[in-house]
Amino acid sequence: MKNISVPKKLLLSFLSVACILAVSGVAYSGNIIIKPGKFDHFAVQIPEKSRAGEGVMVRLQAYDVHDNLITDFGEAGKDFKVSVSGSAQAQPSTLKSASFTGGTAGINITDKKAESVTLSISEFGSTVPVVTREIVISPNKLDHFLVQSPQSAVAGNNFDVKVIARDAFDNPVADTEIDGRNIKITSSGGTNFKVINTPAVFKNGASIATLMGEKVGEAAVEVHDTVTGSKGASPGIKVMPAILSHFKVYAPKETVAGQQFEVTIGAFDAFDNTIDNYASYGSGVNISSTGQAKLLPSFAGPSEFRNGQAIVNLRYEKAEEISIVATENNKSQQGKSPSMKVNPSAPDNFTVATPDTAVAGQRFKIKIEAYDKFNNIVRNYNLAGNDVYLNVTGTGVLSPKVVPASEFVGGIATLDVVYDRAESFAISASMATKREEKITVKEQKAEPVAPAAKAAEKPSVPKAVERSTAEKHEEKPVRKAAEKPVKPEKQAPAKEEKAVAKKAEIKEAVKEPVKEKKAKEKFFEIKKVSIIEAKNKAMVIINMKSPNGPLDYKGEIDSQKGKDWIKVSLKPAVNKAKKLWKFKSAFVKEVLIEDDAKADGLIIRVETLSKQVTFDVNKVKDSLVISITNP
Repeated sequence: MKNISVPKKLLLSFLSVACILAVSGVAYSGNIIIKPGKFDHFAVQIPEKSRAGEGVMVRLQAYDVHDNLITDFGEAGKDFKVSVSGSAQAQPSTLKSASFTGGTAGINITDKKAESVTLSISEFGSTVPVVTREIVISPNKLDHFLVQSPQSAVAGNNFDVKVIARDAFDNPVADTEIDGRNIKITSSGGTNFKVINTPAVFKNGASIATLMGEKVGEAAVEVHDTVTGSKGASPGIKVMPAILSHFKVYAPKETVAGQQFEVTIGAFDAFDNTIDNYASYGSGVNISSTGQAKLLPSFAGPSEFRNGQAIVNLRYEKAEEISIVATENNKSQQGKSPSMKVNPSAPDNFTVATPDTAVAGQRFKIKIEAYDKFNNIVRNYNLAGNDVYLNVTGTGVLSPKVVPASEFVGGIATLDVVYDRAESFAISASMATKREEKITVKEQKAEPVAPAAKAAEKPSVPKAVERSTAEKHEEKPVRKAAEKPVKPEKQAPAKEEKAVAKKAEIKEAVKEPVKEKKAKEKFFEIKKVSIIEAKNKAMVIINMKSPNGPLDYKGEIDSQKGKDWIKVSLKPAVNKAKKLWKFKSAFVKEVLIEDDAKADGLIIRVETLSKQVTFDVNKVKDSLVISITNP
C-alpha cells in the first residue's frame, strides 16, 4: 500500500466544516433588551479653560452603578438642586429629570471674577451632594492698566509706580497675556517725567516702573500697550521743589547814588524751581555787591520771602558798575544780578585845581571837577548842572567869573583865567541856583484873537525911540522954556488966563522929552541872542546892556497861530537889536523880540519845537538865560 500524507492546514479546514454541520441542528430564543439600572451617579464634563465673564457650559450624564448611561432618565421624576460657590452663578439653579435629553443635561456657569468655584448637585431634600466639581475661572484678556503711584515726589528724586494689568472685569491678567516690550510710559499734565525703568517683566500681572520729575507741577503717569491698545493712568503726582541750590537776583539796569532801588531775590533748586517754602527752613540772605562800597541793608531774613521771593529796597552811594550778590547765611549757595549802573546824584560841590604860581594879568589854567554829596564825580554835569560861579579870596578880579555848564566834559571843566592882582588868593566854585518855578508846555488849541488884540500884538515902537527930526530940534527950546520961572499970581485975570494957557503949553511940550530921558536911562539894549544845546537841554542866552536898577521879568506859555511860545516879559526894556533870530535847533525854531509900548517894556518870544517842555528864566549879570528841557 502507498502512504498518503495530507497537509495540516487542509485537515483543519475539514474539521471546521464538520463542526458547523453538527451545530446547525441547535434552536435559539428571541432578543433580550437589558435596560440601565437605577440612577447611581452623574458624569461631569467641564471645558479645559474658563475665562471670567464668559459662560462655562458643564455637561451632566446620568449613569447606573454599572456605568450604563440612563437614556430615559427624564422619566425618573427626580429634581436636583444646583449650587456654585464664590461669586459665580449657575443656570438653571434647579435641574429636573425632564431637563435630561438622552440622559444628558447642561448647566451654564458665569463668573466675572477670576477664581476657583465649586459646583454642587444634590437631590431636593438631601444635604449630601450627588456630585461636586471644582471649576477654575481664569482672567480674561488684557483690557486696561491700574497704575498705583505716590501722591508727591521731590524734583530730581526717583519714584516707583506699580503697573497692574487688568481684564475688562478688573481681574489681574495672567503674565502670559502681557509683553513688556509693548508697554510705553508717558506723562500728562503740568510737568513731565523722565522714565528711568519701564515695566518689562510682569509677575502675577504686576510690574514696577521707575520715573523722575525735574520741574515742579502736577502730572499723571500714563501706560499704553501698543499692541492691544490697553491704557491706564495714575492719579496726579505733585512734584515738589528740591533743596536750595542757588539764588536769582533781579535788579534795575540803572539807579542813582544814595537813592533807594528795588531788588528781587528768588530762591531756586538745582532745576530752577522756585522754592515756595523757603521762609519755613531758609537761613536768610547776606546781600553784598561787587563794587567798592557797602550795600544797605546787607541782610534779608527768611520771613521776608513770600512764595520763594523777597523784595528788598537797597541803597548804594558809589557811582560805578556793580552786581548785587545774594548768599545763603552761613552757607555757600548764592546768586548774582546782571551788571547795573549807579549814576551820581545831583551836583553838590566842586574842587578847583590851580597852579602854585601865576602872573598878574596873564592867563593860567584851572581845572574844576563837579561832585555829588557822596563824592562821586558828576560826569553828566553839562546836562544835569547849572552854570558855575568862580569866587576868589583876594582883592583882585578874576575873569571869567562864570563857567557855563556846557564847558564841563565828563564832569571836568578846564579853562584859562586871568587875575589882575599880585597877591596870594584861592579860587572856589559854586553852582548857580535854579528858579524853582517850572512851567510845562502842553499841546493847546490856538484860540481866536480879536482884531483889537491882533493889532496890539504888532510890535510897537515907543516915542522915545521913533522921534521925528522936528521933535528933536524942538527939544532944546522947550527945555529952556521949561526952565524959566513962571509968576502968574500978580497979573490981571485976562493976562493970568493967557499965562496959565502958556504954562500948560510949555508943560505939555516938556513932558515928552522928560519921559524920553528917563526911558533912556532904563533901556536894556539887546546886543546878541545865542543858543547852547546839549542832549535834552538848551539855553537861549540874550546878551544885553544893563541899566542901573532892577529888571523885572516874568515867563509864561503862549500859543498863537498854531505855534507854541515861551513868552518872557521884561520891564523896563527897549529893543535896539534886530527883531527876529532863526536857529537850526532841536529845541528852538526862532526868537522874536517885540516892544511892549503899553507896559513900557519888552516881550521876548521863543518858539519851541516840542509840545511839552519845562523852562527856567534866570538873569546872570548882563545876560538873560532861558533854559529849556525836554521831558
